[in-house]
This record gives sequence, structure tokens and C-alpha cells, in this order.
Amino acid sequence: MLATTSTTTITSDPGILCFHHCNVKVFCFTLPHTCPHCNAPLDADVDVEADADANADTKAELDRSGQKPRLLLLPFRLPYPFVRATQHPCAIVLRPSTGDFLNDYSNATDLHIAVTTSGGDIVEFDRIGLRRHRRDDNPREWRQSLLVGDVPEPWHDFWDEVLQQICAQSARWSIASYTEETHNCYAFVLAFLQALGHAPLSEAARSKTTFCEQRIVPRTTTAGKYISLYRKLRRSGIYVHRQQPRHRNKPKGLASAASNPSSSYAHSPDSCDGVGNHKIPTKGYSSGSVAGITGSRPRPTLCTIEE
Repeated sequence: MLATTSTTTITSDPGILCFHHCNVKVFCFTLPHTCPHCNAPLDADVDVEADADANADTKAELDRSGQKPRLLLLPFRLPYPFVRATQHPCAIVLRPSTGDFLNDYSNATDLHIAVTTSGGDIVEFDRIGLRRHRRDDNPREWRQSLLVGDVPEPWHDFWDEVLQQICAQSARWSIASYTEETHNCYAFVLAFLQALGHAPLSEAARSKTTFCEQRIVPRTTTAGKYISLYRKLRRSGIYVHRQQPRHRNKPKGLASAASNPSSSYAHSPDSCDGVGNHKIPTKGYSSGSVAGITGSRPRPTLCTIEE
């Protein structure tokens, strides 16, 4: 499908905040004066050295007087998963073929993938053929992208050289050679990475399915959680997630996640009340852009957007 854009693209972090109180996680754009779950004021002293298990234990949520719920964790801002493609040199970047992620992305949305140069220019292949957007043009449709992979600075010159060689194959990337299912933007990016010879990017690019599973699905899964949460907040302004009780003798990995709230948001399946649940949608990659990658195998699940 021809990559198009939307006039509603959000180009900056909307700033989703999270804090823990009275055994719930609260997500919001602006901190409230009182807890939306228990209505207690949120101006109590913050226990910044609370034990990792405290937010799972009701008794630990009371201050020494036994009356006032404690704010167990300082509010933090959720990591914004999207980037401006022109600000990431020598990278593989991904966006919806139509519209943007926060407003328009759904489980059946076609995706469009491209390459950036060492100078931040964007090179893409679609139904219009091979195109290059200068960094100074700052194309609006690439201001909310996912970073799929990049290389360290010592590789930059070679990256540009190989990209120029691939682009010089004009007949291969002409308008006439474009096919929606098999010879599209995804084919262009994989051809470039295979010629680049950079491990592990190029190794994953030997297979359409492997590259999707290793490089694309993890990014879209994290983005899907953020998108779902953003849309909940856009409707109601605040979202309360009741946490499941945690056992004292939990595995080390879970304890580590509890000590790093940003990591917990990105990887925990229940971090946003089902936002991260991995359901199998009826559609994964559609025929528009990153398509035809699995042949007869089942299509991979990118992520699930819950409305």
C-alpha cells in the first residue's frame, strides 16, 4: 500500500505519569491532588526507600500512625517509545502506512519501513518508487516512528556506501518493479541489510520472518502497551490499575522488575491492566507494506491494541 500520512500526527511525548498508592497504580497526564482510588490527599511524605514488597502489602501502605496511605513510589514519566526518524542516523525506522501510531494504529494497520543515512536523511521504497527525504525537510510522517535497529558510529561510512550501492540498482527499485505483496519497502530494507553484513542486524535480515520476530515484534509490542494506555487516558484523563498481590518469595527476576518501574511498564504483561496481553488478532501484517513475510507460516502477532 502507498505510504500516506495524517494531519493529526503527534510529534512529541504526551507525558504519561505513573505513581503507586494504596495498592494501585495510577496513570495520568497531570498529577491529582488526591488518590482517585481511596480519595486520600497525596501530600504525605514519600517513602523513597520502601521495600520492594511494600506496595503489595496493605499494612506497609500505612504510615506510622496507621491511618494515612503512603505514596510508595515517586511519580515517574513512562518512557516514550517513538522517535523522530531524522534524529537517528544509520537506523531502520518503522511507522504506520497511514496516519500515526498514537491516533491511528490498530491491530490490522499496515506498516511502512525505511532506512536513514548517517546524515539523518530517510530513504524509502514504495509505490512511488525510491525516494530520499532530506533531514532538513523534517518530513512530518516520520516524526513518530519506531527505531527497529541501528549501528555504531564506526559503521556509518560503510552504511552510507552500501546504501548508495543498493539505491544505484535503479531497475530493481523502480515504480514498475514495485509489487504490494513481495517487492515492497520491506524487501528494500532487507536487501540493504543483507548486503551490509552487520551482525546481528544482517543475520536476522536473512529471513523475513526472523527479522520480524526479532526486530519488529518487540518494538510494536512495547508501543502497543503505550498506545492502549494513552487512549484510555485520552478518554478519561486518569486510569487506575489494581495490582495483584505479590508473594514474598518471588523469583529474582520479578524483584528486579519491581525495583525498576520503567522496565516493569515495558515488559510486564499486567502492567497496564491487560494493555500488554498478547492476543492473536485475525490480522498481523496486512498486504500494504511489511507484507508477505511468512509465506505459508502463520503470520506473527505484532501486538494487540485494546480500546
